[in-house]
Amino acid sequence: MQKKNQVRKDGALLSVVLLLFFALAGSQILAETALKGDETWHQELLKERKQKDIEFKTSATSPMAGSMRLTISTPEKTFITIIDGTVSTQPRAGAGTVFMVFARQGKWYWEDVSPEATCRLGERTVAQNVDALPAGSLFKAGRFTIAVYPGPDTLALIVFDPQRPQQLAFEHLLYFPPDPVYAVKARLEKFLEKREVKIITTRKLEKTFYRYARVHFSLAGQELVLTALKSSLEGPDSGDLFIPFKDATNGYESYEVGRFIDVPEPAGEEFVLDLNRCYNPLCNYSPAYNCPLPPLENILDVAIPAGEKTYPH
Repeated sequence: MQKKNQVRKDGALLSVVLLLFFALAGSQILAETALKGDETWHQELLKERKQKDIEFKTSATSPMAGSMRLTISTPEKTFITIIDGTVSTQPRAGAGTVFMVFARQGKWYWEDVSPEATCRLGERTVAQNVDALPAGSLFKAGRFTIAVYPGPDTLALIVFDPQRPQQLAFEHLLYFPPDPVYAVKARLEKFLEKREVKIITTRKLEKTFYRYARVHFSLAGQELVLTALKSSLEGPDSGDLFIPFKDATNGYESYEVGRFIDVPEPAGEEFVLDLNRCYNPLCNYSPAYNCPLPPLENILDVAIPAGEKTYPH
């Protein structure tokens, strides 16, 4: 009789073990299936990483080339001057002046001083004194590319120098190995009220976002939640979820400030949150940038060894 009871117990224990094994295997298969097959997903991820390395090495606006940030706070004419390989702002035209910027009725405009200065947004020329400077428009002056980001009261300029030592030395970024375990099944819970929030930045300024949804998922045996933000609720930038977060790898293998992940807003509640695609804020590569810090609600006490590692290696 005792032998039969022991057999029943051993059989029950074996059943539990098998159920756990198949449950774990099933979750792994779910992740791989959701990612269109492990090999396809793996190759696509490596291709994306290779392309990013190429862009960092060759683009005129590579984050590695970001040499400085200039901020203009007066609506009066400010002259951009290049002398001995240094870009600066001056209150009047002089030797080395290439173009000037000024504000009119809350918008920013430009005029050339040197014929070598040009301003474009993509393929479109930004006309002098006519077109207000759009965010992300690019000036070309000598070897420098200068990106402009207008605000209601200030104009920020990021100067890109292909001769910046970090740009010349760049070879590649560093990543954790691709791992489908960190492509997790997630559930999106939208907030009833998409309220505006101010997020502190690395330059101790503020950026405006909208608290859009909670993202629920399981990892390392824990139920986790991250808040997804949006920079706009309308327009071309409104389709993506922006998730800045910190985890236990920050300050060790990954960037101390935190990391970001962008996710196209899913049509329904269920989607795959692929943490292998998380990336570093641009301020990891250059002090010229102004990056939002992850809010307190997005600080996780688990390690996520996936995605991009800190730079330099």
